[in-house]
Amino acid sequence: MCDRGARSLVFFPLLVECIALPGTGCGRHAQQPEGSGNAPGQGKSLCHAVSDADGMFTFKSLPCGVYELIPFYKGENTIFDVSPLSVSVSVEHHHVTVAQKFQVTGFSVGGRVVDGNDAGVDGVKIIVDGQERSITDTQGYYKLDQVTSNRYTIEAKKEHYTFTTLKDFLVLPNMASIEDIRAASYDVCGVVRMVSAGYKAKVALTHGPENVKPQVKQTDETGNFCFEVPPGEYRLSALAATPESAPGLLFLPSYVDVAVKSPLLKVEFSQALVNIHGAVVCKEKCGPSVSVTLVRLAGKHNEERKTVSLTDESSEFLFSSVFPGKYRLEVKHLSPGAVSGEDSWCWEQSFIDVDVGADGIKGIVFVQKGYWINIVSSHDVDAYMTQPDGSSVNLKIKKGLQHICVESPGVHELHFVDSCIFFGSSSMKIDTSDTLPIHLKGDKYLLKGHIHVQSSSLSGEYELPESFIVEVLNSDGTVFGGSPARLISSENDQTSASVYEYSVWANLGEKLTFVPSDARNNGEKKILFYPRQQHVLVTNDGCQASIPPFSGRLGLYVEGSVSPPLSGVNIRIIAAGDSPNALFKKGDLALGTTTGTDGFFVGGPLYDDITYSIEASKTGYHLKQVGPNSFSCQKLSQISVHIYSKDDAEEPIPSVLLSLSGDDGYRNNSVSGTGGVFSLITYFLEEYAFSPPAQAIELGSGESREVVFQATRVAYSATGTVTLLSGQPKEGVSVEARSDSKGYYEETVTDSSGSYRLRGLLPDTTYLIKVVKKDDLSSSRIERASPESVSVKVGSEDIKALDFLVFEQPEMTILSCHVEGSRIEELHSHLRVEIKSASDPSKIESVFPLPLSNFFQVKDLPKGKHLLQLQSGFPSTTHKFESEIIEVDLEKNTQIHVGPLRFKVEEDHHKQVCFTFFKQIILS
Repeated sequence: MCDRGARSLVFFPLLVECIALPGTGCGRHAQQPEGSGNAPGQGKSLCHAVSDADGMFTFKSLPCGVYELIPFYKGENTIFDVSPLSVSVSVEHHHVTVAQKFQVTGFSVGGRVVDGNDAGVDGVKIIVDGQERSITDTQGYYKLDQVTSNRYTIEAKKEHYTFTTLKDFLVLPNMASIEDIRAASYDVCGVVRMVSAGYKAKVALTHGPENVKPQVKQTDETGNFCFEVPPGEYRLSALAATPESAPGLLFLPSYVDVAVKSPLLKVEFSQALVNIHGAVVCKEKCGPSVSVTLVRLAGKHNEERKTVSLTDESSEFLFSSVFPGKYRLEVKHLSPGAVSGEDSWCWEQSFIDVDVGADGIKGIVFVQKGYWINIVSSHDVDAYMTQPDGSSVNLKIKKGLQHICVESPGVHELHFVDSCIFFGSSSMKIDTSDTLPIHLKGDKYLLKGHIHVQSSSLSGEYELPESFIVEVLNSDGTVFGGSPARLISSENDQTSASVYEYSVWANLGEKLTFVPSDARNNGEKKILFYPRQQHVLVTNDGCQASIPPFSGRLGLYVEGSVSPPLSGVNIRIIAAGDSPNALFKKGDLALGTTTGTDGFFVGGPLYDDITYSIEASKTGYHLKQVGPNSFSCQKLSQISVHIYSKDDAEEPIPSVLLSLSGDDGYRNNSVSGTGGVFSLITYFLEEYAFSPPAQAIELGSGESREVVFQATRVAYSATGTVTLLSGQPKEGVSVEARSDSKGYYEETVTDSSGSYRLRGLLPDTTYLIKVVKKDDLSSSRIERASPESVSVKVGSEDIKALDFLVFEQPEMTILSCHVEGSRIEELHSHLRVEIKSASDPSKIESVFPLPLSNFFQVKDLPKGKHLLQLQSGFPSTTHKFESEIIEVDLEKNTQIHVGPLRFKVEEDHHKQVCFTFFKQIILS
């Protein structure tokens, strides 16, 4: 029998089987084997016993013999490892206690890995504390051998799976199995197949459980993608990786719905390809010269282009295998010789934008509208075009390149309408088959003006002419042309004036003067014009402002008579004031005429802005004014006068003033010639005393008398010359002799040879003789004289050789200035210098571009006050330009530098330009 007191070191039930050696067997009281009934060894198990809580086991009622004890334990998932594997025991006629103890060295324990369907997962690597210990079988089971009672971290790993981890898990030998390891998430993988290179896709995972956020992943270089998700239902959609650069990139299917309970590895999307189909409608045959281009609209860059040409047989076009997305279809017709590949036809729509979906698109139609005519114009101009069928189209041609669409092919004729710019001819022919641009270059500018003839200045029977003549003078004052001013509007109930219009073509930069005149010689009284002339400077490269108008009035005519009638009487009409129109000064002779045989005279036409006085004279007659315009005349008697010198009879007597007066205010001043020759002068000679001082003469009708006077020298003269530094004589310079001590003063003016003679200088008197500056034209330019003055004492003879040298202000005026302003280098090409008259700002003296140095110099400007400013070439709709204005007086300083002249420019970004589109034309 076995020893019941023996104890094992194993503290869990241990099945110990007793296997009899040959010739032995178990007693009748021994327990029958449990479990399988067979030990793991080669022999057949005779019986077995189970160790108790103390590890003790007992075999009872064993017959004598030799036995082999084999310990083992095998549960559902647990197997113990016991050492030694077996012990041989001999049982004789006494109880036997086995001295050899069975020691449990470890045990094996099993577990299972399952998915979301509780199905086992095969091939899962079991990692225990970082070391691989087992792999699951086809049912998901695994076994861990040689473990001890301890705490372990058990992980499961398999591609496309993520499992829960058993952390700090206590393993005991008495447990049936390890807790199941469950799959926590699975990989959902697939591929996006692309047709076009250069594009990438991304895949979105949405519509999952509430605790799973949507995800987006970009495919790799081969188009593959993977998501790791917990079990549930999801939706997968393929998208363009960068929608802004490929907005039309679409995929089929548009989405895939999946239920994830295990890894899904074969989800597949492919890039969609569709067709675009359309047709072209031409006025004539389309043919291969018509092409349609498909442009993919990829954000800011239109990169991909495909072009197909029509055929002689068909006007339809097809783009196949096109990716869905946004496209632009462009139609074009190219003629041989077309400029830079430009379209020679115009269309109802030259391009059509389409959004191509997964089904493609059909029914796109391009319709030809007409034929392009290209015009390059230097200016805006209104025109109309006559078409081959006789119809006409109104046009508004803009400055620059312009495309005009005409509906019919063939030759068209372009006519300009009331153009203020002359383009070389009034019309030109244009052929639609010639694709070269038509260049319109404006070379002359229309200047137009009006003359208003006031009816209030005309008599009731006066008949106005059909036209007047307006002479045109260039800057040199030379007449180089004329223009008729034709009657365009007569006096009526609404207007009190008749209007005449004239025009002339001028070149840019020309300075013209317009002088109207009434050229009629039919005896009618003539019209005079106010002002007398108008000055115009052509500075604007475009339509010119109207010439300031003239006002026409019937000229003033002075009518009078001489009684009794006498022909050949000289009538002098004298200006009684300054006339800005007639350019008369007060006292100037306005007009001279003579009486006819009837004694009547008529003088005119005269300007009516001043009044006039009338003088009448005729040699041998005394004329007396008896009315405003009437004179009486009387034939005069003749008096001869001889004057001689008392001191020296051989010395000729200088010219002497003889004053003859008579009844009724008659007075006649005459000057004798040298030696007593009779002549008429305007002042008395002061160097001689005459005896008798006066002589009364009584004349009968037709009688002649001779009177003799004796002259005595009482004063003397001072003579000399006034010249310029060059030696040139200076005429019209005033020279004075002044005696401050005695209060005497004499003055004279140099003649054409620069000589002067100061008369009436009294003996024994000291005079200071010098050149004086007057306001008259001749001496106003004198700056100084050398010597400044000469002091002389008069004796008993004339003083000679008192010469003066005068220095004048420079004749030429020079104005210089420099310009300052921000961004002047950038704006330089748009700036012009403008100089105007200060007294008449409408009168522009000079206009020229600002030089690159920002410094300019202007010569030969008229003396007087001028306004200096800058002008800009910027459109007033886009820029606000302001310039300083500097006033310069070239009368005081003929050569002067001013400045700086400043300006400022502000851009106006709020202005907009409106364009008018016409029904029958396209302007672009």
